[in-house]
Amino acid sequence: MVPSDFGPFFAATAAVAGALIGLLFVAISVAPGRDDPAARVVTDIRAGIAFSALVNTLAVSLFALVPGASLGVTVVVVSLVSLSSCAALGIVLVREAAPGPGRGRQSAYLVVQSLVFVYEVIVGIQLATDPHDVGSLKTVCTMLIVLFLVGIARAWQLIGARDTGLITEVGHSVPSRSRRT
Repeated sequence: MVPSDFGPFFAATAAVAGALIGLLFVAISVAPGRDDPAARVVTDIRAGIAFSALVNTLAVSLFALVPGASLGVTVVVVSLVSLSSCAALGIVLVREAAPGPGRGRQSAYLVVQSLVFVYEVIVGIQLATDPHDVGSLKTVCTMLIVLFLVGIARAWQLIGARDTGLITEVGHSVPSRSRRT
């Protein structure tokens, strides 16, 4: 059972997740490169990563609002479903994507998100074991915020916006072998 102090947080995250999922559908519909099969796979992977992050957040938040619900069990189940989504996206990426720079980056995103979901399973087990563990509950809350950021970042890429993160910009600044020859 979730302490009442956390009710407003989960109500807000459920509302935000619902709104972001709706906006994700809009981003998918306007994503560039839908006619190019190679670009389509990358777009589908980005959309899948964003969708699994946001649906995870929505499901955990909604179940947290149910009086008397075991949040720990919910977190474990939702995380395992989210992890299976990442595995399915990985299979699609391996099976359908042409080799290229986008493929490696999408693989890295999938691995990182999978690790987040594995950690979420572990925290969910801790919370299921001790439902009054406020530290584990706060960790779940932090993970939901992280998953929001992941979903938003992937949606940003879906609309064709330039990735201006520090790692990307440093990578573009370092001359590659192909540009030197």
